[in-house]
Amino acid sequence: MRSYCDDQLKKGRYRFSCPDPKCSSIWEYVLVRHVAGFDDATRSEIEKRVAENNIRQAHGCQQCLGCATWCTPIKVGDKRLQCPVCSRTLGRNYEFCWACQRQWKGMGVKCCGNEGCEGKDPRLRILSAAEKTTIDKVPGCPSIRACPKCWLLINWSERCRHVTCTGCKAEFCFICLKQWETVVHLANACSVAPVQATLTDSSWEHQEQRNNNDSSCVIL
Repeated sequence: MRSYCDDQLKKGRYRFSCPDPKCSSIWEYVLVRHVAGFDDATRSEIEKRVAENNIRQAHGCQQCLGCATWCTPIKVGDKRLQCPVCSRTLGRNYEFCWACQRQWKGMGVKCCGNEGCEGKDPRLRILSAAEKTTIDKVPGCPSIRACPKCWLLINWSERCRHVTCTGCKAEFCFICLKQWETVVHLANACSVAPVQATLTDSSWEHQEQRNNNDSSCVIL
């Protein structure tokens, strides 16, 4: 499992799918990590590389499973991508789905025609199915969140709500998903942010920009 994870990351992938070519299942990272038995140093390095690969795809890129080439959609948000390398090799247009990465079968641009593909980022299914837990005496918190800056999936298991992403090093509250501010968060009770239903919200960048603009000059 460790060797397989390393091989997938070298190919630029951030998800670990079943190696059987006849199977399209995507393994949840929490289970992969458990089976591989990573030590703390290895786990940190793996999650950093997962985040880096994930960030590349956050800009709309996706990797062709046939040749591992990164492909960019013609229009932002397009689910139907064409791989230039496979198209040249096959002598015909080779198109695949951004969401499930399988060859495009349908005639439209929103549904690829593959069984089980809803055209949505597979991480959203993991987030929606995450069990609820109690964090810092606040009940009803999802046990899995996506980092609000780089969208790396993080599974909360113990300790407090102050979380530092192992990928981009962003610090945020696991309960309200806001950028961590020690004075503010320790002085106030947080409201549970709803289950993340999108991975394209730019509120984190707006918050960082706002915080950077809060500084002012003082005449002594």
